[in-house]
Amino acid sequence: MALTSVLIVRAGALGDLLLLRPTIAALQHARRTVGLLAPSGPAAALIGSGPGDVPEPLPWESPAFAGLFVDGGRQEPGAAERLRRYAAAVVYSRDALLARSLGRLIPVVVQHDPAPPTGRHAGEWLASCLPALGVRVLEGALPVLVPSEEDQRRAGAIAAGLAAGFLALHPGSGSPAKNWPAARFAELLRSLAPARWLLVRGPADDAGADVLERVPGACVARDVPLRVLAALLARAGAYVGNDSGITHLAAAGGAPTIALFGPTDPRIWAPVGPRVEVLARATMEEITVAEVVAAVGRARSAARALPCG
Repeated sequence: MALTSVLIVRAGALGDLLLLRPTIAALQHARRTVGLLAPSGPAAALIGSGPGDVPEPLPWESPAFAGLFVDGGRQEPGAAERLRRYAAAVVYSRDALLARSLGRLIPVVVQHDPAPPTGRHAGEWLASCLPALGVRVLEGALPVLVPSEEDQRRAGAIAAGLAAGFLALHPGSGSPAKNWPAARFAELLRSLAPARWLLVRGPADDAGADVLERVPGACVARDVPLRVLAALLARAGAYVGNDSGITHLAAAGGAPTIALFGPTDPRIWAPVGPRVEVLARATMEEITVAEVVAAVGRARSAARALPCG
């Protein structure tokens, strides 16, 4: 059977799913139809028509697919029919039961550990199973996310309240240990003195974001759809954030991204994008404001040097 359609199965947060883009792009380049079974919230970042995008994903959390996680579980007829459309599946999970359940519906199932080995970048690791499907891993830079006209329109409406080349910050992440201290972000703002700047707030961001929201000039982006947010951050002169899904989104959208790393290994988890600089130290407290100010200056200089048109 020709493996013309491939379902990618992956649980995870926003950054985890964005690191699938090299895999999806390689499958598309090999003229495979690509589907995605993943949590619908973060998967929204991958819905589009560009390289590395997918059509509407299958929602991991839907009761229709609950039978995949139960030994001997029965699939709802509609869900089973949707899964049977695929000739192959790549299952990024150690769950043997999930792989077996999919194998009853999909002819070829490749199970791949989602955890990269030490020192190997996650995006490269996730794509390394593709030769098992007869697909070559792509070399070279990955194209940025392609926003729709509506995404661009909505991003432009938010950016209208900001100066050209504005500074964007996201002070949160999935773990307090990965967060640069809020006081350092505030000191960064005092050093750069932007008249208007963008604060990206997620639902799990802590009191540090509350502190920054009170800094003069803050324009707060809260509950912005992910593809709109990517288009908005791509307009920034510089984006600064921790090892977080939003930082991965900024990089994927082409924003000049300064990613701050402490306890996590950037050799594995660095965001993928055309304009990314990583500042990494053993702890977040070791990253100085002066270092970040200098990185923002480099990002802005590089943006000014880009050819017009």
